[in-house]
Amino acid sequence: MKYLIVPIIFLTCFKMTYAESKEESINLREEISCFPISGISDFARKFENIKSSRTDSVDMFFEAHLKIKDGGLLPERVYIKNQENEYDLSFSQNGKVVNIEKITKAENGSELCAYDPLRAGTPKGEDALEFDMDADVIFIKNNGYHHVSSLKDGLKDSRFFYKKMVPAPTSLFLPKFTHLLISAVNDKDSIYFEAKNKDNDKLPIESENYCANEVIKFKDLENADVEGLYIKGGSYLLYPIPDLEKLTSIMGGEC
Repeated sequence: MKYLIVPIIFLTCFKMTYAESKEESINLREEISCFPISGISDFARKFENIKSSRTDSVDMFFEAHLKIKDGGLLPERVYIKNQENEYDLSFSQNGKVVNIEKITKAENGSELCAYDPLRAGTPKGEDALEFDMDADVIFIKNNGYHHVSSLKDGLKDSRFFYKKMVPAPTSLFLPKFTHLLISAVNDKDSIYFEAKNKDNDKLPIESENYCANEVIKFKDLENADVEGLYIKGGSYLLYPIPDLEKLTSIMGGEC
């Protein structure tokens, strides 16, 4: 699954890796390695108990992966540990955490642990595995149709979510979210959109390209009296974003 993380200053990415500093490179890994994850669950709790009026169009979504860096296999067991309690994590074939709620709802003081006897005794200074977790605001519906009222509401509410992600002083400088970015879940799919009015007539709406994703200016939909946006060609994710000039500046030219 493709998961696009947009504006990097809003990006929350938690990384934990088996690689250690050069000073510690002579140390060897043990069968079990653990890392604190309280920061992840603390962040996730910011988005609990939000009014339904804020989450009817967009919401905060979390995704985590355990990436293999040394060409080996996943550890025999990866789990969340809190005192005497342990909760196993499940993974898809590409290393995505399936039961993400075990991480986002972890109690304070919890650790992410891996039982990995195959790597026991190898130097800590060599990259082996990397765990990272991302958070992003995405439109809830991806069934192929979006009414303009829902799109407008999502653009407005997305700013509320991003304000909760950053320190209060920084939130004053958040840009407005004025554009829609369509990202294919599968790189092999050719995603396209059609804008139609209330009479079901197709309307010509220009789009821009950002990192092989189509970007639509919402104002163009309003000005053309579009009633709904149809997205076709495969599975997709729809993101609220600022204009491309601001987005490119924030991302530093990277995708």
